[in-house]
Amino acid sequence: MSDTEPTAKERILEAALEEFAARGYEAASTNAIAAKAHVAKGLVFHHFGSKEQLLEVLFEREVNRLIELVFAIEGPASADLFERLHQLSMRKIELARQHPLTTDFILVAITEAPPALKAKLAQRQAEFMKTAWPRVVEGLDPSKLATGLTLMDAIETLTLLSEGLEKQLSALMKARQLSMVEIAALGWKHFERLRDGLYRRA
Repeated sequence: MSDTEPTAKERILEAALEEFAARGYEAASTNAIAAKAHVAKGLVFHHFGSKEQLLEVLFEREVNRLIELVFAIEGPASADLFERLHQLSMRKIELARQHPLTTDFILVAITEAPPALKAKLAQRQAEFMKTAWPRVVEGLDPSKLATGLTLMDAIETLTLLSEGLEKQLSALMKARQLSMVEIAALGWKHFERLRDGLYRRA
């Protein structure tokens, strides 16, 4: 076996990614996963124990990979809060286009997993984000914030709002209604509104 040839365990994970993303958790078949990975079904359970544990291991891998890709932005990140969050949002949307299986799988995992596992995955997702926060705020300039407003306060509010924006823009791009350039321009328009305020200045 060459150094670059995937192991049986890696083939199982790749096959499971395709199966879960395409069919959802309940309909996903371990028989199909084994067939796609070219292994005996017993080897799937030897490596992962159960369908739930396979989902959990795959979730850990894909979320970690996605976070690393989000932060692998070429060039310096902007010190401006709104520009930085816009950069990150556009990067996430672009990654959703480049890695649709990962995006679809993560949605399946957090919405369709059995209740006990769903709670565990939500906790892991929160832990992932907690470790990512220092990378989000590194090098940001807080000097433009309103008096009494901390950087983390602002990011918390903006993140909640930008998540909804990302979903809308991702749907538009997935439907091929807009190009990535148009997506970026529309996204920035909303960030400008947040930055500059919706009321007329006195």
